[in-house]
Amino acid sequence: MADLLKLGIVLALILLLIARRWNLGLVLVLASLLLGLLFRRPLLDLGGDALTALFDPLTLRLAAIVVLILTLGEMLRRTAQLDGMIHSLEQLIPDTRIVLAVIPALIGLLPMIGGAMFSAPMVDRIGKELNASAERKMFVNYWFRHIWEYIFPLYPSFLLGAAMLGISPQRATAVLWPLAIASIAGGVIFGLLGIRRQRQAGTATDTRASLRELASSVWPIALVLLLSIAIGIDLIVSLLVTILLLALLKRIGPRQFWDIGRRHIRWDTVVVIAGAMIFRQVLETTGSIAAASQALARANVPVSVAVFVIPFAAGLLSGLGTAAFAIGFPIVLPLIGNSPVDPGWAAWAWTGGFMGVMMSPLHLCLALTRVYFQADWGLLYRRVTPAVLLSVAAAGLMVLVL
Repeated sequence: MADLLKLGIVLALILLLIARRWNLGLVLVLASLLLGLLFRRPLLDLGGDALTALFDPLTLRLAAIVVLILTLGEMLRRTAQLDGMIHSLEQLIPDTRIVLAVIPALIGLLPMIGGAMFSAPMVDRIGKELNASAERKMFVNYWFRHIWEYIFPLYPSFLLGAAMLGISPQRATAVLWPLAIASIAGGVIFGLLGIRRQRQAGTATDTRASLRELASSVWPIALVLLLSIAIGIDLIVSLLVTILLLALLKRIGPRQFWDIGRRHIRWDTVVVIAGAMIFRQVLETTGSIAAASQALARANVPVSVAVFVIPFAAGLLSGLGTAAFAIGFPIVLPLIGNSPVDPGWAAWAWTGGFMGVMMSPLHLCLALTRVYFQADWGLLYRRVTPAVLLSVAAAGLMVLVL
């Protein structure tokens, strides 16, 4: 249980410092140092861990993706494509609140780490029209971005989780779809309710015009989705191709790109990525998550609690669905029987891991978009927590019924 206490101290430090509005990237570097000291990792090795994480291809890739997404988002704003997309959706959908949720949900079909940054400018734009608070805009953008992760087979975490539970992706979707419905309900109840409806649908003539406007404005995002998902081209290449094509069509030159990079890219998001990757590297090299999870499994903890808490802890401390499932599932599977597991237990373990990720301040979608929206952590968690509890309640019901 000493390992659990050590991790609890590190998590408490993280929560304390982010509550005091410290930069999350710096907080994670300090947390990595404390974690290494508590688990007796030599300082020289900790320095090596930091360098390994900083120059890891995944770290560089994540930073490049986020910068490219922010660049494309600013280009869409400058060329009025963002306004056109929003205006057409507002004309086509009778309730602007639904538009607020539809945009991150559509972007959520693009499985990428930190992908909530893609929809953040659009949600911010509509949210301002609706007089929504920074925390409400942040929650809607964050929550609806992830509603597909229970059922969408293009997410690596989904495929990994299904494989570790011994079920096919199709079977996983068939089992977990009620959790996706519960997730949507949580987003509606704790994100959209309370916002006043402000627009009505247009006429039939307006509808045809709006469809044309939507097609002419949404094509850059559709192209990214087409290239990266349908064709399978690397996401960085897909973003670069789209940015260059948009720049050619809208005559955006080097001077404007320089201005975008200098004034409109939040470079502190790159610091957050660096801090998160260093922390994950130290978690791995110290073996701290595995040690804590095994300690829970050895303790006299009820099976129902352990099956939820172990994946939850792995997700909370890593911020990654792949880590939550890869670390948590192998430990809890012996507690609930051999794979394929009972559907109810599968839903319970899955919800534990995924809700840990959704609550984690290390989740890049949460960390990066909180910086973008300048949302208060405490007010934000007042929306995230009840939505998480609703999903947990749905999973608990599935355990009893299935």
